[in-house]
Amino acid sequence: MAKDRTPVFKSAFVSADDEFNGLGVRPVVFDILGPDMETSILPPDVRMVLHVNPSSMTPSYAKQTTRIQTKGGFVEQHWGEAARNISFNMATGGFKRLYSGLSNVTGGGFDTGGTRRETIAYDKYLDMIALFHNNGSIYDDTGQIAFQGIIKISFDGGVYLGWFSTFSVTEAADKPYQFDLSADFTVAHEIMRMRTTISAGADNLDVAGVDIATGWGQIKDAASNVKARWQQDAQTPSTQVPSQTTLNGHKKSTADAVGGKG
Repeated sequence: MAKDRTPVFKSAFVSADDEFNGLGVRPVVFDILGPDMETSILPPDVRMVLHVNPSSMTPSYAKQTTRIQTKGGFVEQHWGEAARNISFNMATGGFKRLYSGLSNVTGGGFDTGGTRRETIAYDKYLDMIALFHNNGSIYDDTGQIAFQGIIKISFDGGVYLGWFSTFSVTEAADKPYQFDLSADFTVAHEIMRMRTTISAGADNLDVAGVDIATGWGQIKDAASNVKARWQQDAQTPSTQVPSQTTLNGHKKSTADAVGGKG
């Protein structure tokens, strides 16, 4: 006879380290950094992951321009594009309890064997609400803000630092066992970590997760070698230089290509 086992409900994610457990899952991780915007003020096992990942996570980008006033006028510097906002669409997941299944009640003065408040999905929902309300602020024992931190969101190599600007909860009759959530996150800083699983040989990119600085140096070296060959060809006697094509597409004679007369 098989041994009885107590049924257990689990979230899709357990911790921020699930990305490295070899199961092929990658959670969206929420953390809080100190005023230096580098040091986490949360222990590693407290960094928040949701019951299920957001259904969509949409970064919005805008041109990053800096204008500096000088004596001769304004100097405008263009720094490419930067993330300005991230829109989230999420769901709490089903409010499911042991032995009673899905639950959509909150009490009402009669015994229902438990309510949706005693579910993992509802507990994770409350964590998200608390993150939005505190918005990176750290409070002392008297309830005053001790210092203002910043929220860090990490997913798939992208790191976004900022604060939540809006958060909404929708409880609909056609979805009685879960909430739909949406939020807007204002990005103050963005860090992108480039990832690759392609190896290009021992002489170039020898391991997955290539060092971008090293790869760029190799590209510059290759360009220098090509330029040196062009200069060497330009110094070759005219009898050995093939006909070249001008910018407008017409052929020039060999003598004209090296500066002679046709």
